[in-house]
Amino acid sequence: MIPIIIIIIIGYIWNIIGNNLNQKEITNIITWIGAPCLIFNTLIQLESSIILLQDMIISAILIIFTMFFLSYFILKIINFPVRTFINPMSFSNSGNLGMTIALFAYGSIGLELAVIVFMVTSMLHFTLGVSIWSGKWSFKFLAKTPVIYAVFIGLSVNFFNIELPRTITNTTSVLAGIAIPLLLFTMGISLNKITYKLDAKIIFLVIIRIFIAIIVAYSITSLLDMEGIAKNIILLQAVLPAPIFTYLFASQYDVQPGKVANYLMTSTLISLFTITIFLTLIL
Repeated sequence: MIPIIIIIIIGYIWNIIGNNLNQKEITNIITWIGAPCLIFNTLIQLESSIILLQDMIISAILIIFTMFFLSYFILKIINFPVRTFINPMSFSNSGNLGMTIALFAYGSIGLELAVIVFMVTSMLHFTLGVSIWSGKWSFKFLAKTPVIYAVFIGLSVNFFNIELPRTITNTTSVLAGIAIPLLLFTMGISLNKITYKLDAKIIFLVIIRIFIAIIVAYSITSLLDMEGIAKNIILLQAVLPAPIFTYLFASQYDVQPGKVANYLMTSTLISLFTITIFLTLIL
C-alpha cells in the first residue's frame, strides 16, 4: 500500500509545485496505449481456469448491479439525488487502485484476476454508467473505448491458441508497464485539481456504502463458493474508493460535479484506512 500512496503523492505534489502537465494527453496515453496493452498482455497468457474466470466475471457483475439496486433505495430514503451519487456508489476504483493493489499483494495471478474485474467494470461504466450521466442509453462511448477491443483481441488470441510473434508480445509487455505508474501518477494530479469541502452527509454516505458493499461482496463470494486470492480480489472492491472517471463524467455531463468531487475525495481519504485494514487482515 505504501508504494501506491507514494506514487499518488508524487503526482499530487508535482502538480502543486506548478508542473502543469497536459493531463488530457497523459490520460490518452493510458487509455489508448497503456491500459489496452496491459489488458491484452494479461489476457493472452491467462493461467487461471475457465471456471475461476467465469466466477470472477459473474461476481463482478452481480456486485455492481446489486450495489446499483441498493444505492438507489438508500439515496431515495435519505433524499439524495440519485443521478449524482448512484454511479460513485456502485463502481469502485478497480483500475488505478484495484489492479495495482492486486499486483503488489498477489503478483501476476492477482493482476490477472483484477484485470478481469476491471474489464467488467469498464464495460458497465461505459454503457450503464454513461447512460445515467447523459440521461440516455447509448453504446457509442463503449464503441470508442480501446480497452474493449483489447479484451476482444486478447481473449480471441488465448481461446484459439494463436501464436503471436515475440516482437509483438515483447512490445505490448513493455508498453503495459507504463499503465499502472501513470494511472497512479495521474490520480494524484486529479486529486489536487478537485475542490474539496468537508460534508458530514457525504462522509455518512461513503461509510454506509462501504459496509453494504462488504456484505454484498462477501455474500456473493460465499454464494459462488469462491476462496483464496479470487475471493480477496472481489472483497477488495468493497473497500476501494469511487473511480476518478465518475468526476470526469459528472463534469462532462454537468451532473453536480462539485458533489461528485466531494464524494470522490471523501471515499479516497477513507479508503486509505479501509484498504490498509483489509490488507492487514488478509495478508
